[in-house]
Amino acid sequence: MKKIRIVHGTLMYPLEVGSRALIFEEGRYLHTSKVIAIHGVTPQQIRFETMNSHYCLLAPSSPVAADVPVTVVEQAA
Repeated sequence: MKKIRIVHGTLMYPLEVGSRALIFEEGRYLHTSKVIAIHGVTPQQIRFETMNSHYCLLAPSSPVAADVPVTVVEQAA
């Protein structure tokens, strides 16, 4: 079973299936394993899955911030 990780941070470049995500969280950089699926994108959160974990990425200042800029690149399956 994969871990579920809730992260308050900022994507450093567009999220892309087949690539690792780079997230800036609390003064440090988090590199994920390869992204295998993007499950949902809203102004409040980005839900995606890597080879090792399920992620829920929330805005660093507030988990319900309305103006979170999000850029997502999805590859065709």
